[in-house]
Amino acid sequence: MRILSTRLFCASRLGAAALGAAIGISASDAAMAEITRKGSWPEVEPKVSLEVSGEPRNEALKRVAREAGWSLLLHVPPGDVVELHVQDQPADKVLELLLADGSYVATRDGDLIAIAPAATAPQSASGPRPAPEPPASPAAPAPPVPPASPDDAEDAEDEDDEGDEEARPASRGRDRFVTGGSLRIERGEVVHDVSVIGGSLDVWGTVTGDIDVMGGSTHVHEGARVRGDVSTVGGPLTVADGARIDGDVDVVGGPFRRGERARIKGDVNNEVSPVGDSGPGAKGASTLARRAGNAVTRTALLFAFGAVMLALWPRRMETLKVEIAARPMRSFALGVVGVLGAAALAVALCVTLIGIPFAVIGLLLGVIAVVAGGCAVLETAGAGVFGHRTRNPYVHLAIGCLGLLLVSGIPYVGGAICAAVALIGAGALVATRLAGLIRPKPRGDAATGPYRTSP
Repeated sequence: MRILSTRLFCASRLGAAALGAAIGISASDAAMAEITRKGSWPEVEPKVSLEVSGEPRNEALKRVAREAGWSLLLHVPPGDVVELHVQDQPADKVLELLLADGSYVATRDGDLIAIAPAATAPQSASGPRPAPEPPASPAAPAPPVPPASPDDAEDAEDEDDEGDEEARPASRGRDRFVTGGSLRIERGEVVHDVSVIGGSLDVWGTVTGDIDVMGGSTHVHEGARVRGDVSTVGGPLTVADGARIDGDVDVVGGPFRRGERARIKGDVNNEVSPVGDSGPGAKGASTLARRAGNAVTRTALLFAFGAVMLALWPRRMETLKVEIAARPMRSFALGVVGVLGAAALAVALCVTLIGIPFAVIGLLLGVIAVVAGGCAVLETAGAGVFGHRTRNPYVHLAIGCLGLLLVSGIPYVGGAICAAVALIGAGALVATRLAGLIRPKPRGDAATGPYRTSP
């Protein structure tokens, strides 16, 4: 029994000695590991929860950065394969545990963190010193490495920011809504959804949600970041160099200006090509092609409508043509008076709820009638130019539509001519009582009444 107690005592002494040695080694490694923080670090970091199994240390660092909302730039070796299982732990503590194998310097600027080895890492005084190496023969200098192009740097930054759309800062900020005034998001300020109606918006800080601006200008300055979408109606949008938008951009009724180094990860929807994506020549050619296509489409529809009117009511179209050819200036004057009178009548009908449907129906029928009168004007013009070659009314209508297409492309003059064609057509409808649809009351001898005169 005494021998067994002695053995147990010796075994316990050996176990304590081994545990003390393990603790001493761990303390020595912890003393060697050191992370020096530079820049502005917040007092409270967001907590992360993640699991990493069988991946290199750098991949685990990237996973931590995504969960914490950081942009990470690594200058450290990939490291060994790690197993990481954390739940609701501060992100900076997890970062220190992953970098516990040496001394590093972590420099932070906002959400951007750069990690690199320390210039001089402390060495353990008790460790063996390496034997001095014999001097090596001088080697030929290595060729200089060419500097990385901006595109390569941008691609590398995109790889580091992969999955960053899912990352969000610890505090998303509060919503901002302004009506009839301007709003300024200061540098370092974090807000969520921003809505401005009838005012301008200047963004210097971070917007974690969407931006909606109506009737005002929007300027996303250098260093600002918008994690959601940006939509503007009736005002210009400017995205400066160094600004970043993670969502889509929609601009309606206003120009869109984009700096060459501005980053937009989503789609851009705008009538005019953004500055920086294409040159002025490409933008002008695109705009000209779009306008030409729209003009051709409108002219084709006008010809098709006029052809239908000629096929269904040829005699009434002939009545309009005779009036237009005989008295064009009178038709123009009657058109001005008729359009003003129709507008006044529509306003008067809209005073009551019962009259609103009649006003809408009347305006639709009036637009159709004016288009038919315009087709009669174009057919008359085409007959005047090409009537000595053919008497086909469809050819005359085609010639008139082609002439209108060519003339409408002239700035200012084209719009005036199109308005004159519409007014002359409307005046011809007034002069002919809607091309004979409304018959005049009989007068003179043909009048009927309660009294008759003897022959």
